Amino acid sequence: MAESKSGAGAWCRNRWHAARTSLTDALRGPGEARDGLLLQAKGAAAATVAWCLSSWLLPANVTAFAPFTALLALQSTVYRSMWDSGQYLAAMAIGTAVAAGFGSTVGVHAWTLGVLALVALVVARLHLLGGQGTQVPVVALFAFVGGGGRIDYIGPLVASATIGVCCGLAAHFAFAPSPHTATARHRVEELTARAQTLLRDLARTAEAKTGGEDEAVREEDWPRRCEELAAQATRARAALDREQENARLNPRRPWDSAQESLRRCHETVGMIERVGTHVRSIARALTYEPRSPSGARRPFEASVSADFAASYADLLHATAEGLELLAPPRGPDDPARLRRRVEDAERRYAEVAATARSDRPGREGEWPVHGTVLVEAARILEEIKHTADLAPL
Repeated sequence: MAESKSGAGAWCRNRWHAARTSLTDALRGPGEARDGLLLQAKGAAAATVAWCLSSWLLPANVTAFAPFTALLALQSTVYRSMWDSGQYLAAMAIGTAVAAGFGSTVGVHAWTLGVLALVALVVARLHLLGGQGTQVPVVALFAFVGGGGRIDYIGPLVASATIGVCCGLAAHFAFAPSPHTATARHRVEELTARAQTLLRDLARTAEAKTGGEDEAVREEDWPRRCEELAAQATRARAALDREQENARLNPRRPWDSAQESLRRCHETVGMIERVGTHVRSIARALTYEPRSPSGARRPFEASVSADFAASYADLLHATAEGLELLAPPRGPDDPARLRRRVEDAERRYAEVAATARSDRPGREGEWPVHGTVLVEAARILEEIKHTADLAPL
């Protein structure tokens, strides 16, 4: 009992801390927190105005639909609001048409109600209207049971919903959320900095292997760190998708400039995701230790040699510096310096590869694993070069 009370208290404290942080962020400056608070205020105002208008113009038995649809029309972005509102009005048209058809032909009975519900549910499962398809049976049952499918009831019902949609969209267009391209770039910059840290730590892992610190090499939790990078990239991509949607049909900023900025952010996130895949492969090779006893081993059981790891660590440091000079998503501040650094890294790659190929015959079994990590480093360099070729913002 005490543990449950303690857990409930911790949950309440966490919720209170989250609410206080969100309010502080909203008051501090523009961003997602302020947009969320503004959306709630717009929802309350739009619902109130919609109810007042419907109460003034329409019968009392349909006024509830106006504030409901006003809240439904207010989504996080202008584009999403218009899209969902259009889908909802289409669902209402289908639902009321089904109700009117049954009401005007066979009347209101228990068996007709069951058939109507079945037809409306089948239409909803066709997913013709996206997430608003579930409103078809709701509207159909409401119009059929509440008004018997009569036109003199369905007309005011549709008018009430239309008033709500118009109030919601008017509130959204009057105070549209601004596209936060600077926030999106900041998230991508944080993601890139994390990828740079991974590359430098991977280079230090190779250096530790050179010094015989095998225990320190094995203690590094590379799978978890690579998964965290992938998860952060997924969150950044989701945020970019929201901002791209927010830039569409938004009256507060030219569409083309916002979309171009976010497009480069998307390119950068894709690059980091691919770099993370290569880092995972390199880390697996650098930290692999054969389980079989020393002696003759199959090629895939070989581990990276200490002398190879020394030169490979320098290659990873050069690659990490190239990623740092790339400075995504804005683009390199000094393209010439970035080009020189990538060329130096490519020369370093050629030297390491040539040394690995010409190694003494007794260590030929190590070439497959050495070749693997060299290919992965070359792919990271290609990713950096490709992203550097994109036009800066």
